[in-house]
Amino acid sequence: MARINKDKYQDKISKRIREKERSRIQRLITPTAILVILFIIVFLVINSPTANEILKQRKEIELLENELEQAKMINKELEKKIERINSPEYIEEEARRKFGLVKENQTAYSVVNESLENEDESINEQAKFGISYQFWENFAKSYWSLKH
Repeated sequence: MARINKDKYQDKISKRIREKERSRIQRLITPTAILVILFIIVFLVINSPTANEILKQRKEIELLENELEQAKMINKELEKKIERINSPEYIEEEARRKFGLVKENQTAYSVVNESLENEDESINEQAKFGISYQFWENFAKSYWSLKH
């Protein structure tokens, strides 16, 4: 019987020890959990500007990639234009248009517009007198329109 009482006594003691350890562990876990949560919050607060910066940089990268694609398209168009300009047909066309050149056994014609000839004559007359009639005519019209 003494042995049973001793066993019961030891069970009570071991139970108390376990309860004390549990309460000590619980007392340690609660502050630890609070510290971990605070650490996570501080980490998120510190890194949120970094996350915003990353998002801004991603948007900027997208914009720059779009610009790059547009530049590549423009570059391809310019390369096609260079190829066309370097072709003998284009060079011949420009020589005919700008310089009035013709091939052998071809005749060059020039069309003269009579209204242009009349304009040239009136300009020559104005140059003789050193007076721009158009200027003075416009001046007189604007002067009289202001007075009346």
